[in-house]
Amino acid sequence: MRAHDTGQAAWHRIRRPGTWGAVLVFGLLWGLGRWVLGFPSRSPEELAGPFLWALLFMVATPMPWQWSGDGAPMARPLRGFLQALPWNAAWILGLGLFLGPGLHPGPGPHPGPGWMGRIQGPPVPFRPPVRHHPRFALMGFANLAVAVLLGWILAEKERAEALARESRRAASRAQARALQAQMDPHVLFNALGGLTELVREDPEAAERALVSLADLLRGLLDLGAQATVPLAQERALVERYLALESIRLGRRLRVDWSWDPSLEGKEVPPLVLQPLVENAIKHGIAPSREGGELHIALQGGADWLELGVSNTGLPLDAAAGEGVGLRNLRERLALLGLPPDAFRLAREGAWTRAALRLPRSGGPA
Repeated sequence: MRAHDTGQAAWHRIRRPGTWGAVLVFGLLWGLGRWVLGFPSRSPEELAGPFLWALLFMVATPMPWQWSGDGAPMARPLRGFLQALPWNAAWILGLGLFLGPGLHPGPGPHPGPGWMGRIQGPPVPFRPPVRHHPRFALMGFANLAVAVLLGWILAEKERAEALARESRRAASRAQARALQAQMDPHVLFNALGGLTELVREDPEAAERALVSLADLLRGLLDLGAQATVPLAQERALVERYLALESIRLGRRLRVDWSWDPSLEGKEVPPLVLQPLVENAIKHGIAPSREGGELHIALQGGADWLELGVSNTGLPLDAAAGEGVGLRNLRERLALLGLPPDAFRLAREGAWTRAALRLPRSGGPA
């Protein structure tokens, strides 16, 4: 990690409930142990000390092991060890001086070792506690050893967690790409099914439809190789599909766009609009003798985009269930981490409305 990333990781540890739970448990057990042994904490430093020690052990010790200077999640072992020694020695010494006796008392009772305690008798110049209590030096070396080892353990644990998260994301992306690839033959199958009606009835129309089908296939291949696409590209694919269906349905298909052009540069997962349009034509407009109207809309808010497809024609048949395209879309949205209500399908008066709400970034992080 670079210095900035190391600081971000430390801030993330501070925000973890588990960090504060460990600090609280350690501080309470330390205080309870002192009370049981007959050495109750009397000064604010003695009360706060165990909690500060635990917090710094949990937050600060992994930082030198994580600072690699590049994109690696951890430094090389030798570099991490050489960085951990001075880093941990500095904060252990600083915290020890802060919590230890800042002034050595003169004659008379000394109610507490902390610098915040009241000192009876004239003070003498500051002298490090280690000079008066050699055991503090041994404790410091012990703390340093524990800090170096604990820092390596915590850094290694976070590295393993990051790799596990990335593996899960990669698996989800691979599954989403597989579902995305499944859409290609499904779309082509439905398009070819519609073209069979034209071969004998109108050969010239069938020839034009084959040209449109080739354009549609080219667009599907382009989208299939991408994780996200601009909305302009998504619309272009839908327009190719509508051109193909218009040859087959003629005046029975009436299309209206309500599209905000300022949002066309926003990235979305590919093939999210086409299944909605295909479903509206296949189940609503095509089976109706009079055909129907198709309304395609794009609107956006501060952090969201909404694609809407509405159609007249045959009403929504809830008992028939959803087809391959919509089931595929729901599964892909779930893999992207979107909530179930991100996609809605309902009948409103004479219209069947499908709405898909996405984050402006194109998908959850």
